[in-house]
Amino acid sequence: MKSQRRASGFTLVELIVVLVLIGVLAVSLVPRFFDGSGTSEYLYRDQALNLLRRVQMQAMQCTLGCSIADVNVSSSAIVIGSANCSDADTTNSLCIAARDAVALSPVGTIRFDNFGRASCSAGACTLNVLGASTLSVCIESEGYIHPC
Repeated sequence: MKSQRRASGFTLVELIVVLVLIGVLAVSLVPRFFDGSGTSEYLYRDQALNLLRRVQMQAMQCTLGCSIADVNVSSSAIVIGSANCSDADTTNSLCIAARDAVALSPVGTIRFDNFGRASCSAGACTLNVLGASTLSVCIESEGYIHPC
């Protein structure tokens, strides 16, 4: 008796269906990986949190005769003291790239005292990162800095 062997593999129809599904997924998902809209705000908010917390820690460590730098907020940057966005050292500034379409508000100055408490020239100590969505950084009266 002859044993019948069944051929294994995919049919042409199955291969075409899989290719069509991969094509549909590629068309709908690939642009999300190359477009930063909606995600840039989260990056800038986290960087602003880290910058403000670092300045606060430096202010709390400054006890005798040292100067505490102000944090200057503009619509396109957060800088410590006299730093600016054209400096090679980016540890003292957060500069927003024009391609990200993100802005900061309110514009003003934030100053920390030796206890880590903030005083803001714009009144309330809330920094807004405006883009596809609005994210906020709150500085409480006791000095707690957090996303809100």
